[in-house]
Amino acid sequence: MTDSKTGSDLAQRVLASRRGLMCGLAGLGAAGALAACGTAEPPSGDSSSDADATTGGTSEGATGDAGGGAAIAATADVPEGGGIVVDDTVIVQPSADEFLAFSAACPHMGTPVNPPDADGVIICPNHGSEFSLEGELEKGPAETGLSPVEITVEDGQIFLA
Repeated sequence: MTDSKTGSDLAQRVLASRRGLMCGLAGLGAAGALAACGTAEPPSGDSSSDADATTGGTSEGATGDAGGGAAIAATADVPEGGGIVVDDTVIVQPSADEFLAFSAACPHMGTPVNPPDADGVIICPNHGSEFSLEGELEKGPAETGLSPVEITVEDGQIFLA
C-alpha cells in the first residue's frame, strides 16, 4: 500500500506542478499585456519645443532627406481638416499647410487609432476614446491625449525628425 500512496502523491505533485506552470505562464502573459497597455508617456525632451517640434515647416539646416530618413508621406496625401495613419504615426493637417504628427497608439491600451473621420475626430476602435486633430483628448476612457511625434516638412514631403 505504500507504493500506491506514493504513486498518488507523485500524481498530485505532477498535477500541482503543471497547474503551477500554467498559472505562472498565464501570469507572465497578463503582466506583459498590462505592460503593453500602460499609459503612454510623450517622449522626454524640452517641453518648450513640443509645439514647434510637431508643426511642419522646413527646419533650419535641414537637408532633402531630413537627417537621412525616407519621407513617410507626401503633404498632398494628408487632407486639410483630416489626416492619415502611416505605420505607427497619425499625420494630420488641421489647417492649410499646418502638419502635426502623433503616435497612433491610443494612450489607453495601445490600440492603433483610426485616421480622422469626416468631422476631424481621431477615434480608437477598441474602446472609443476620441482625440482632436491637435491630439487632445476629447472623450475617454483614455486619460491623456496622443503623444506628439516630431516631423519636418520639406519640398512637399513629411519626414520623421
